[in-house]
Amino acid sequence: MGVLAIPVFLALFLLGQSKTVEAQAWPVIRRINLRLQTDDGAAGLYRANPALARTYPTEDAFLDQVRAHRASFASLPDLPPKADRYECHAGPNGFRASVQGSDESWATFEVRQNILFEKVPGEGVLRLEFSPTKEPNARERRARRRAEASLDWQRYRDICALLASEDGTRSLWRREPGLHAAFPREDGLLSFAAATRPHLHPLPDSDRLSQVRLLRQVRDHTVRLGYPFQTGTLTAVWTEGRLTGLEFTPR
Repeated sequence: MGVLAIPVFLALFLLGQSKTVEAQAWPVIRRINLRLQTDDGAAGLYRANPALARTYPTEDAFLDQVRAHRASFASLPDLPPKADRYECHAGPNGFRASVQGSDESWATFEVRQNILFEKVPGEGVLRLEFSPTKEPNARERRARRRAEASLDWQRYRDICALLASEDGTRSLWRREPGLHAAFPREDGLLSFAAATRPHLHPLPDSDRLSQVRLLRQVRDHTVRLGYPFQTGTLTAVWTEGRLTGLEFTPR
């Protein structure tokens, strides 16, 4: 029983630590914000937290952003604002929080403290960024990724349906000008489709991506989505939302 109880005890301990960190987050944010109210204080914060250089390569770049948003966050209240203006996600050794300023812009803070096997750089301020809108939380980011992947899957299915016939392939070439760099002439896409078509057996009907084996990569503004057919993989490439490439890799 003792061995089995250890993970439960650890989980409860970490939960307690997270709640303690969450309670301390707002006072920490206010202390950081107080330093941002002067150029000397902000410069000292930048120099004491080397992780900030990932977003701001120079001290001047950091100060420019701080000055642009200083007035909006000049007077934070003693107590945390309501949920529509403040959001905090805490773990046992740090937190990520977003707060809305008086001009409706948002500041995002990420702060961590040293634990047994992890030392944080400098004072532990890993991130401090300003934006006109609130950064989506983890749940919202997951929901957005699922929605984007589902849309890509539907677009992929539409492409395969068009490639299944010569008329459909002609239609695809006409409606997707982004393909013209890879296939300058309609004949080029027709030849590609004719060679690929025998490998494209019917796709799964399911819209549930958990039931479909997909090869999806997202990098910068480019999405690559492939489905492994029995004899090869057809990959569609979108750049900034436009279909720009089709590739078939035989097995």
